[in-house]
Order: sequence, then structure tokens, then C-alpha cells
Amino acid sequence: MNKKGFEFSFSWMFSIIVGSVIIFLAIYAATNILKTSTIEEETKIASQFGSLLNPVETNLEDAKFSFVEFSEETRLYNDCEEAGNFGRQKISTAIKSNSERGWAERGVPITLHNKYIFSEEAVDGKTMYLLSKPFKMPFKLADLIIIYSENYCFVNSPLKIEEEVEDLEMDKIEIRNSVESCERSSKKVCFNSDSSGCDIIVNTDYERVSKNDKTVYYVDSLIYGAIFSDPLIYECQVKRLIKRLSMLSQLYRDKTDFLSSKGCSSNLGADLTDFVTNLEDVESSSGLKAIETESKEIGGRNELLSCKLF
Repeated sequence: MNKKGFEFSFSWMFSIIVGSVIIFLAIYAATNILKTSTIEEETKIASQFGSLLNPVETNLEDAKFSFVEFSEETRLYNDCEEAGNFGRQKISTAIKSNSERGWAERGVPITLHNKYIFSEEAVDGKTMYLLSKPFKMPFKLADLIIIYSENYCFVNSPLKIEEEVEDLEMDKIEIRNSVESCERSSKKVCFNSDSSGCDIIVNTDYERVSKNDKTVYYVDSLIYGAIFSDPLIYECQVKRLIKRLSMLSQLYRDKTDFLSSKGCSSNLGADLTDFVTNLEDVESSSGLKAIETESKEIGGRNELLSCKLF
């Protein structure tokens, strides 16, 4: 009897162990399937978001403003890589989990070689706002895409920026004369002032923006990129733009040689060669002003040509 009782107990315990293992494997498999499904969904969202950036780009307009709405609270990750001929723009998304764990694991990044997104490292919200501005030096180089979701308050901003914000009806941006009159939850962007309470300081005389204890430099429409971007992302995108500028300048230099062979000389070949050489020395946004000056000279000479290069 005792022996049979022992055999029964052992079989019973063995069944429990096997059953527990099966249940564990089933839960593990279900969790991984759910996790894989979530990652696939987030990758799909990132891909769709990347496709939505095309209509936002400018044609003849000076700027475009739009917004994207998600069905769930979404986090957009902005990853900029400067390696390669033009560098790479990567975006990925994560959906906010209903559990206490916060954000789900981000999906597989989508690579966009010809996009230049300026934003914080991560942008959260069900609605994200997109501003697209053409960037020229002196020919159109690319569209700068600025993405944000938080409230901003522009304090004592230049008239040109005030008019643009109002004309484009840019949501979540208020124009004020003092920091005290801004909404408490907004990010305060102070122009030509470093009064207390400013989160971002813009010096339009020296064309620089101070943010997160870092200073970056801008020219023209890059002012928006400098304001809304994480400084590291901003510097990376500037380097990518410089690489693109160098490549396009070389193509225009080759075009000069072609036009000369057809009897339409531009005499810009040497200037473009020097321009490309000088671009190699630009290592950060602090070098933007010098190349902008040089590019304007080339642009001015191009306007006088009968056979324009661009």
C-alpha cells in the first residue's frame, strides 16, 4: 500500500510539474506573440507617419503647417545619423501601454534618407504638429520638417516670426510680451532676452539659440529647427544638410562645365569648387554663417546669368 501510495504521489507531482511547464510555455508564447504584434503595429505606424511627411513638404510655398492625429497616445522617436554620403533619418514609434509599465517597446526604425526632422529626441501625444520650411543655400537644399506636441510661448519675437505663426495658424504657440503672461505649462522661448523663466533663449543678432545648457547657431529658416530640436539632433541634421549641400554644389559645378561646352559660360565653376572645399571645414552649426555669406554671393552672380544654373 505504501509503495502504491508513493507511486501515486509521484505521478501526481509529475503531472503538476509538467502541467506548470506547459502553462508557463503557453503564457510565454502568448506574451511574445502579443509583444511581436505590438512591435509590428508600431513599425507600421512609423512607416505611415514617414509617408505622411511627403505632402507636408513645400513646393512654391514658403512654409506649410499641418498636424497628425493618432488613435492612441503615441511617442515618436527621432534618430539622426550622420554617417554615409547624406546621413540617415530614422523614426520609430511606441504606443502608451494601459498598464503601469508606461510606454511599450518601440517598433523597428524606419529609415528616411532624404528627410530632415527637427524635434526633441522623443515627441509624445495623440496629436503632433508639423511645420515645413524650405532651406536654401542659395538653391533649395531640402525641406526642414519641425515636429512638436507641447505648448510654446514666444516672448518678444520678431515681427516676421509673429506674422508667420499667425498666418499659418500654428497651434500650441502663443505670442506674448512677457514671460509672466505665458501659460505656466508652456515652454518659454525668449527672443533677445535672458530673463528668469526662459527655457529657450534666441539671440537674433548673433543668430544663436541656447537650450538645455547648449548653444547652437542658425541661419534663415533653421531658426525653427534650433528652437524645437534637441541640440544634438539639430547639430546632426545640420551636418547632414552640409553633406547634401556639398554634393549638390559639385553637381552644379559639373553643370557649369556642360553649359560652357554649349557656348553658355557661367564663370561660376571656380567659385563652386572653392565653396565645396570650404564646406569640408564646417564641423558644426557655428560655421553656418560663413557659408551662408559665400552662398549668397554665388546666388547673386547666378541671377545675373543668361543661362542660370539654378
